[in-house]
Amino acid sequence: MAAVTAEEVRKAAEVLGIRNRASLNDIRRRYHERIKEWHPDVSNNDPAESHEMTLRLKEAYDLLVDYCMNQTFSFRIEDLAEDLERNPARYWMDRFGDDPIWG
Repeated sequence: MAAVTAEEVRKAAEVLGIRNRASLNDIRRRYHERIKEWHPDVSNNDPAESHEMTLRLKEAYDLLVDYCMNQTFSFRIEDLAEDLERNPARYWMDRFGDDPIWG
C-alpha cells in the first residue's frame, strides 16, 4: 500500500458517505449502495457524470479497504490478555481513537 495521508482517507470516506465510524462490512455495504445509485448502466444521471462518480467510488473503496486491511494487531499472549480484559469501549478508543476513519 502506498503511503496515504489522513486527508486522503477522510476524503475517500466522504465519497462513500461515511461520517465518523464504520466497520469493514459497513464500508462494503455503503460502496454497494452508492455504486448501484451511480453505475452508468442504471443511473438516471448524465452518463459522463455517472462514469466519473463510479470511478471515484471505486477508487475511494479501494483506498479504504486497503487502509483497513493493513492495520496491524498484536497476537502476543500478553497483548491479547491485556486487550481482552479491557472495557470494550476503552479498548476501541485506545486502539482507534486517533484514527481518521474510526476516531
